[in-house]
Amino acid sequence: MLTVGIDLGTTASGVAYMKDGRPITCRINGNVTIPSVVNYSGDQVIIGIEAIYSPEVSPESTVSSVKRFMGTGNMFREKSPIEVSADILSYLKNNVERDLGRKIDAAVITVPSHFSDAQRTATKHAASIAGIRILRLINEPTSAALAFGLDRKKDGIFAVYDFGGGTFDFSVLRLRNGIFQILATGGDNYLGGDDIDLAILDYNSQLHELEIDANEKIFGKLVAKFLKENLNDAADIKKKYTYKNRDYEFLLSQNILQQVSCDFLQRTMEISDQVLLDANIDSSELDGVALAGGMTKLKLVRDKVRKHFSTTIWDNINPEEVVAFGAAIYADSIVHKNHSLLLIDVVPLTLGIETLGGGVDKIIHRNTPLPAMEKRYYTTYQDNQTGIKFHVVQGERPLASECQSLANFELTGIPTMPAGMPRIEVKFSVDVNGLLQIEARDQKTSVQQTVVVDPSSGLSPDKIVSLLEKAKKNQEQDSIHARNISLKIESQRMVKFWESMVDKIPFSFQEIAKSGIVNLKTALETDQYEDILLSRKKIEELFGPFLDDIINARLSGRAVTDLAGELQ
Repeated sequence: MLTVGIDLGTTASGVAYMKDGRPITCRINGNVTIPSVVNYSGDQVIIGIEAIYSPEVSPESTVSSVKRFMGTGNMFREKSPIEVSADILSYLKNNVERDLGRKIDAAVITVPSHFSDAQRTATKHAASIAGIRILRLINEPTSAALAFGLDRKKDGIFAVYDFGGGTFDFSVLRLRNGIFQILATGGDNYLGGDDIDLAILDYNSQLHELEIDANEKIFGKLVAKFLKENLNDAADIKKKYTYKNRDYEFLLSQNILQQVSCDFLQRTMEISDQVLLDANIDSSELDGVALAGGMTKLKLVRDKVRKHFSTTIWDNINPEEVVAFGAAIYADSIVHKNHSLLLIDVVPLTLGIETLGGGVDKIIHRNTPLPAMEKRYYTTYQDNQTGIKFHVVQGERPLASECQSLANFELTGIPTMPAGMPRIEVKFSVDVNGLLQIEARDQKTSVQQTVVVDPSSGLSPDKIVSLLEKAKKNQEQDSIHARNISLKIESQRMVKFWESMVDKIPFSFQEIAKSGIVNLKTALETDQYEDILLSRKKIEELFGPFLDDIINARLSGRAVTDLAGELQ
């Protein structure tokens, strides 16, 4: 049995599992994460780094940062966010199972702490379509806290500052008598490293008076990301940028980075302060702050956090791996029934029902510990009314129209009585995964209506059922065949990628690489799974040490004309 933790990220995703009592990252093509980018070219689905850099990809068929749209009806290349996420999860699952030689039995999947019920439900659907059984959804900051081993430290109050490529989360946690409780959490789905990359690009575009179109802007952001991640302690750094057959020199200095990122960093501090206020905690009471997310690798960010909180800072784990590590730890604890590890998460947004006049009767408030259950009582407003319609919403605004609509349902069969006489009990229950169930019952007749909130997420119920049936049909018989096909198609694409990159590695390794590619082609022609796997691993081991140089060479030598997630 293999249980894993999956960090399904906005810009990058990764998987970890437990080995000899500690979390291990499942490396995919030599990397701890893959870009959360998918390219749909005809019948092919290209995922990860190939979806950005392979010569065959096109801007019209590439999707990235889809996580920001989970729980919505948006469509991308005729795919819903659920379907795109399912493809990413399937890719992760297939690679891990192939490399470890074991099937994934179940997983803990992480989500942003401020994800709504619709977004959590959509994540569960994506996992189901990918054939992954979810043990539990866990908030990303909670997962990071587990990875840092806060559950093994003394009792106290801690915070997790999670600044990723696409989102920001901040959570306050209390450890007491072995119980790990989230006191408050908050964040922003549209605040991340991508925004700073774009700001760096805009600065340089204005400097050179360039009018960069949408496709070229994606490549420009990758150059900006390179500058940001390689600045380190240097005074400044420069990088060539080719636009419309002309070369420009983009630059970044510590002062410029400070200038373009100032507002974004200040926004993270404002969110953090609000979460502390929600938890009724002063920053001076914090016993430590754990850092997660790719942006926390920047000295500028770490210095800002240290200055703002003036407490112990934990940053000794690679922020790209920390969330998956924590999920793996928690998955292992569930399977082995480690009751000493108890997590109590909270409701991310207030849940309620629309009232007459368009107001909101708030039933379960934001930051209520999970699982949670609350009841309200309603009645009719007209004589002889035999049914009541309920509109369930989520959010902090006073008007229902300003909140997110979750569901509409009607309780019928109420006996005819004068207005105000019937007594209808409505019960809201939120489980440990943050998913909502609603029961409405007429106390006199016991007529009842139960709704598990599954809001429109861009995928109809019929289509979800169809996808699930396809995924489960002939599962055992087709598993080996599907594994072989997946490896063969993926390896054929990688051959093209490696052939286009072989001249970017040191000259002394080029002949070995070319010979390895020929061996892989031969294995592909004979259709022997073990030979393909062995040949491919040899090439991956050869290219692995030079991968960053290969990417940088690609950045400086060819424009990327497509939608790209942040490479972490």
